[in-house]
Amino acid sequence: MMSGDINDRLTRLLHALALQDIKPMLLHSEALGPMPPPGNELKLEWKQSFANGDPLAPTPESRVFRPKYEFTVSFQDALIFKQVSVFIIGFGVIDLPTYTELWVDEELCKVFKEKQIQKTLWPLFRQHAHDGMSRLGMSPVPLPWLM
Repeated sequence: MMSGDINDRLTRLLHALALQDIKPMLLHSEALGPMPPPGNELKLEWKQSFANGDPLAPTPESRVFRPKYEFTVSFQDALIFKQVSVFIIGFGVIDLPTYTELWVDEELCKVFKEKQIQKTLWPLFRQHAHDGMSRLGMSPVPLPWLM
């Protein structure tokens, strides 16, 4: 849970930005082994990372992030499925002075990337993983909700 202070700063940052575009740039699904029979415990792992230099500033009024999501499914320490998705998510900077003031705050930048961008893109990535498994003839494994 975020403290009131970081929550207030995040709210100010969000008011300084406007989501403009989300584009998937890479969708890669790979079956690496057979799916075990139903009822077996699977190990699910995922991570989010960002390209070096994010956010890009193609213009003073825009910022672009390039997050990468990786999801793996393992059974008895054997990797059986991998999904990699890379997105481009663009924001318009509607209040440049406020954005400039707040973006130097490392804690706030981390919260924005790890919470706001992640929650924005998570439903799309969950669908990529589900579709990837289905297309490869595997029973889809639902990814968890993010809180």
